[in-house]
Amino acid sequence: MHVHSMERFGTNPLSQSSTSCLSEDSQDGNILMIGANYLEDKKLKRRQKNRAAAQRSRQKHTEKADELHQQHELLEQDNTALKKEIEVLNEELKYWTQMLKDHESTCPDMLTPSLPTQTPLLHWPAEGQDRGIQ
Repeated sequence: MHVHSMERFGTNPLSQSSTSCLSEDSQDGNILMIGANYLEDKKLKRRQKNRAAAQRSRQKHTEKADELHQQHELLEQDNTALKKEIEVLNEELKYWTQMLKDHESTCPDMLTPSLPTQTPLLHWPAEGQDRGIQ
């Protein structure tokens, strides 16, 4: 159809929109509505681009959440291990405090106030030896 015949049927795209333009395809003589197709293509590409950007954003947020969850799990494990270490050290402190009290009650150097005071040297058991801690 030519532009003149389209005007007769009231379907002239130029009269409907000032942004549309017509072009004639040289291969088969069909008239293409380039303006409308161009706008639709542009709109479609913008939507696809936006959809891809939104997907990347969601993926990034998901990866960040996963990373934070893993970090949280590791910190929880570290915290549990440190609490156990505190318990062991407190038991060891009780043991050595009791050893010192037992030693003070029997040590002649600590019973005689006239002697110069010395800091007693504590002998730590070698690694792997039993310290009396269960």
